[in-house]
Amino acid sequence: MSKQRLIVMCVDALFTTDLADVCRMEGFREILEDAAVYENIECIYPTLTYPCHATIMTGCWPDRHGISHNEKLSPAENNREWYWGYGNLKEKTIFDYARERGLTTAALEWPVTAGGPIDYLLPEIWSYDPEDTQMREAILGGASEGAREIYEKNRHMLCWKENPRFDAFNVRCAVDMIHKYKPEVIFMHQSNLDHVRHVHGLHAPQVQEALRLHGHWIQEIADALKEEGLFEDTAFVILGDHGHLQVDYNICPNVLLKQEGLLETDEQGTVRSWDAYVQSAGISAQVFVKHEQDLGTVEDILKRLAEMGFVREIFTREQVKELYHLDGEFAFVAEAAANYAFGNAACGELIVGTDRSDYKFSVATHGHLPFRGEKPCFIVRAKDVPKGVYEGGRLVDEGPTMMKLLGLQEMAGEMEGRALY
Repeated sequence: MSKQRLIVMCVDALFTTDLADVCRMEGFREILEDAAVYENIECIYPTLTYPCHATIMTGCWPDRHGISHNEKLSPAENNREWYWGYGNLKEKTIFDYARERGLTTAALEWPVTAGGPIDYLLPEIWSYDPEDTQMREAILGGASEGAREIYEKNRHMLCWKENPRFDAFNVRCAVDMIHKYKPEVIFMHQSNLDHVRHVHGLHAPQVQEALRLHGHWIQEIADALKEEGLFEDTAFVILGDHGHLQVDYNICPNVLLKQEGLLETDEQGTVRSWDAYVQSAGISAQVFVKHEQDLGTVEDILKRLAEMGFVREIFTREQVKELYHLDGEFAFVAEAAANYAFGNAACGELIVGTDRSDYKFSVATHGHLPFRGEKPCFIVRAKDVPKGVYEGGRLVDEGPTMMKLLGLQEMAGEMEGRALY
């Protein structure tokens, strides 16, 4: 197979069912007309953005790559730090393999890449405070030297991490990188569609406008490649990372843990100490227990929630590793019942309404078991990839597929997935 470049554009929360709409939209249309389309991709557990992106770029399940959640466990700080850094990964990624082969790489807003071995890198990361100077320090602290000038040129487009401005900034920087540096491998993550679905619902009218905006950004990237004479020699991948489910209520098990004396808060509800803690992963939750003698009490609380109809499944750490290749320091993983998600609150009512202040507590969210709800898609326009519509792909197969697109398939032996063509 002749050498080709690769560009990967993840449209966060792009569903297979969206294909019927986007096939007529700018950007999407040209790619889809000459593409292999893999529908209803089997996701990982939990269906969260950072574990999903780690799986895509490593070709490994979460128990291998080590990213089991978006957010690092830190109850006293409301788990505000995410797995932004590349150093959190336990496996090599496509960026490592590309560098070993001498390919130039770029990543823009791609999760778990800050400080990574990427030539032109503007990572997905944000400051705790929306002040511009703090945001600049956060991004440039994890960026590559080669991307700093492009960041400075376009930073006026940012307003903290707010979308669609964050994605528009990402695209403008990518266009500049294509014109100035022509990286051979480019990975981009865009989160506006996911944000719209969280706030308004799975198929709200606002979703159509978000899809059109993503189509416009795809067209901008395609046009930049054409202007440089690179489009026909570039494998163009568009993918979604996970689905969503509707949410009407949030369950707050930490309220029960506090009542049992396993967790303490201050007057504002901030966790000050804990022996057990339930960390929301949206529609699932990871349950941490410090002392073995408390395992029975915590399990009884989870079983009570199941008997009340709020929880549909409870897994031990061993069970969830065997069934879904998920591992971590948690003792249990709980999956919410239909129309429920998990909250982190330890004060107030056990069951509360949805809350737009956090993606995990909104009217639609994810983190659920991979067979539930909407499924993502994987679209490839490339030489030697037969055009058509296919089923049976898995998220863990996408990394090996990209390796093959770059002619690096002989280096993919440590990946757990398989190429889709």
